[in-house]
Amino acid sequence: MSVKVRNIILVIILGLGLGLRLYKIDNPIADWHSWRQADTSAVTRNFVKYGVDIFTPRYDDFSDVSGNGFFNSNGYRMVEFPIFNVVHYLLYFLVSSFYTLEQAGRLTSALSAVVSGGLIYLIVRKHFSESTALLAAAVYLFLPYNIYFTRVILPDPLMTTLVLAALLSHIHKRRIFTWVFASLAMLVKPTAVFFLLPLLSDYQIFLAALIPTLLWRAWEQRFPAGVPANIWLLNGNHIRFKPSWFRWLFGERIGDMILGTWGIFPFLQGLLVQGNYFLWWTLGSLLYFIVFATGNIQHDYYQIPIIPIISILVAIGATKFAQTLAKKILIAVCLIFMLAFSWYDIKGDYQINHYDIINAGQATDRLTPPDSVVITPYNGDTAFLYQTNRKGFPYTVLPIKDMIDRYGATYYISVNYDTQTREVMNKYTIIEENPGYVVVRLEEPHRD
Repeated sequence: MSVKVRNIILVIILGLGLGLRLYKIDNPIADWHSWRQADTSAVTRNFVKYGVDIFTPRYDDFSDVSGNGFFNSNGYRMVEFPIFNVVHYLLYFLVSSFYTLEQAGRLTSALSAVVSGGLIYLIVRKHFSESTALLAAAVYLFLPYNIYFTRVILPDPLMTTLVLAALLSHIHKRRIFTWVFASLAMLVKPTAVFFLLPLLSDYQIFLAALIPTLLWRAWEQRFPAGVPANIWLLNGNHIRFKPSWFRWLFGERIGDMILGTWGIFPFLQGLLVQGNYFLWWTLGSLLYFIVFATGNIQHDYYQIPIIPIISILVAIGATKFAQTLAKKILIAVCLIFMLAFSWYDIKGDYQINHYDIINAGQATDRLTPPDSVVITPYNGDTAFLYQTNRKGFPYTVLPIKDMIDRYGATYYISVNYDTQTREVMNKYTIIEENPGYVVVRLEEPHRD
C-alpha cells in the first residue's frame, strides 16, 4: 500500500468518523444517560455565566450528593478535574455562531474520538501492518456503541484520547509527553490508570503521573458537600464475580451491545495473537471491570475506555485470520453483521422519551427570574433541573415549607400531576399550567 493511498484511506475513515457523530448532534440533553450529561454540561454553562474557576467547579444541584447529609447549597461539583469543561468552554466560543453550548459539548467528544481514531492507527502501526492499523481505527470510529458514546457530553471520550496520547508518547520514548498526557488523563478521570498499565515498564513516569490526581483528590476534601458518594461503584451491590456480573459485562455489554455478537469471533482471534504490549492493556481493562464491578454494571457508559483495545483486538484477529479469499469473505460478513446488530441494540439511546421536561424547562426559563431556586421533582434526575437553566433540587428533600424556609426555594415545576404536585398547586400560586407541565410560584395567593 502506497503512502498516498494509505493517507487517503485514513482521511476518509476519520472524516466518516466525525460525520457519523454529527447524527442528532442537536438533541437536547434528554437522551440516554442525560442526567450525567446534564451535570457535566452544567459546569461548563456556569463557566460561561460566572467565569472559569477550575478549582471550584459548580453545577446546579443543591441536594445532598455526598450521602452524608451535606446539602450542597453552593452547587460544588468536585468530581473530575474540569479539563473537559475547559475544552468545552473554549470550543463553544469558537463555534457559538453555529452551535449551542450543548452542541459544542457533543462536538468536543466527537472531535476527541476522531483524534483517538488517529492515535489508534499510529499505535497499532508500530506493532502490526498498515491494514491492521487502518482497520483498528475504522472499527473504533464505526462501532455504533462508540458512535453514540463519543458524541455525549461526558469526560470519558477526552480521557480516552489522553490515554492513547500517553501510550503513543511512551512508544516513541517521549517521557515528558508521556507524563503530561498520562497526568491529564487521570485528572479527567482517575479510572484512566487501568488503561495506562503498558507504562509500567517505566514505573517512574507511571507513579509521577499519579501525583496531580492525588493532589486534586486532596483538594476536593475541602468541599465535602460537592463530593458525590462513590464507594458504591466498587462493589456496592455485591455483584462482583457473580453469574450476573459475567452475563451483563461479557454477554450483554461486550457481546451484544458493543460487538453485535458477530464481532466476538475476530475479537477472540485477536485475543489469542495480540502480543505482550496489548496484553497489558487487556489485563488493565479486565482489572477495571473487577475493581469497578458495580459501576460497570450500573452504567453502560463506563465501557467507553475499553473500546480502543476491543477495536484493536478485532482488527488484529480479522487481519490475522483473513489469509484466503474465503476467510476474507467470512470476516467481512462478521464485521458487517457486527455493525448492523450493534446498531439495532444502540439506536434507542438517541431517542428523547420525555419532551415534557424540555418544554417545562423553557417555560421556567421564560417565566422565572434567573436567580430563582427551583424544585423539579423527577426521581432525582438532574436532566429536568438542567433544562430550567436554574439552580435547585431534582427532588423534594424535605417538606415544601421547609425547603422554602431553609433553602430559599421559590418555584416548583412538575411534569407529573401526582399527589404532591396537586397539593402544591392547591396551596401556592400557579403561574402556568397545561397537560404537559405546571409552574408554581411558592408563594401563597392573596385571598380576599
